[in-house]
Amino acid sequence: MRAATIALFALCLTLSPTHAQQQSEAKVTTPITGVDDASLARSARSSKLIGSKVYKGDTSIGQIEDVLVELDHATVPAVIPSVGGFLGLGDKLVAVPVNQIKVGSEAKFTTDLTKEQLANAPAFVFGRPN
Repeated sequence: MRAATIALFALCLTLSPTHAQQQSEAKVTTPITGVDDASLARSARSSKLIGSKVYKGDTSIGQIEDVLVELDHATVPAVIPSVGGFLGLGDKLVAVPVNQIKVGSEAKFTTDLTKEQLANAPAFVFGRPN
């Protein structure tokens, strides 16, 4: 019985690399039109943007809470930072056009907008146009 088990195990070991090689050779990928390495290199995942601080110079003036995506045109019209609060209390969400946010070295998000401009901007409420 023991000899048969060892023989079966040895047979499985010899066959498994061949089987894995056949599976990897049979798997062919086809790129999806519109997605290329160059566009991916210029992109950022929204999950990495959310939670990032936004700076005016060296001063943090808000934190990105969300990213708006216009589905009909596949564009990003705005980022939604929270501004004006202290430790999450009293802050509000505002929509900032994506062209008002710049990405510097080490993925530091900056804007020319002041803390006062953001604090005086109308609050953004999801599902309701500003």
